[in-house]
Amino acid sequence: MMSLKLVIFDMDGLMYDTEPIGMKCMLETALQYGYEIDKEFALNSIGMNINDHRKKVLEKFGPDYPYDQISLQSRKMRMDYLLNNGIKVKPGLRELIAYLKQKNILIAIASSSKRETIDTYNKLANIDGSLFDYIISGDKVEHSKPSPDIYLKVLEHLHINNEDALVLEDSRNGILAASNAKIKVICVPDLVKHGDDINKLLYKTVPSLNEVIDEVEKLL
Repeated sequence: MMSLKLVIFDMDGLMYDTEPIGMKCMLETALQYGYEIDKEFALNSIGMNINDHRKKVLEKFGPDYPYDQISLQSRKMRMDYLLNNGIKVKPGLRELIAYLKQKNILIAIASSSKRETIDTYNKLANIDGSLFDYIISGDKVEHSKPSPDIYLKVLEHLHINNEDALVLEDSRNGILAASNAKIKVICVPDLVKHGDDINKLLYKTVPSLNEVIDEVEKLL
C-alpha cells in the first residue's frame, strides 16, 4: 500500500505558465533564420533537455540548422520577456507547497531546464528554492524525458521508493518519464489535451494545482 513521502514537481507549464512564451520565442527566432517549425513538432518537444532537443531538431532540419545560435537567442528573448513582465505562477502552487511542507512530505523539482533557469524562475516568482528538498535540472541526466532518468535520480537522491512518490506533470514527455519510472502521475494540463494513450498512464487528471491537495489527502 502506498505511503506518500515525496511529491515531485515539473516546472515549465506546471509550476509556472512559461510554455506559451517559450514556444513563441523559439518559433519566431527559428523563422528569423529561415526555418519554420510547426506547432505540433514544438509541442512534442516539450520536456526534453537541450541535448535531446538538439538531436530531435537536427534530425528534422539537417546538420546545417544553427541550433546553438537559435537556442541561445530564443532563451534570451524568453528571459528578457519574463524579467520585464514577470512570471505567472500557476494557481494553487503556493498553497500546495505550504500544505506539503506542513504534512512533512518531501518535495522536489525535476525540470528539463537548466539549473540557472530554475533558480531564476523561482526568484521571479518569489518562491524560496530552499523549500525544496531536491532540485535537479535536465543537464544532470544523460537522457531527458520521456526517459525515466530524471525521476529515478530524485528517488535515488532522497532514498524514496517509487511506490511512495507522486509526480505532477503537464507534458506528454514528462508523463511518459514518470510512468517509465513507475511513479504515480497526476496531470495538470497546460498546452496539450492528451489522448487515451497518455490518459491511461495517469493516476488522475485535475484542472489545476488547486485540486492536488484533495488527491494527496487520499494517498496519506
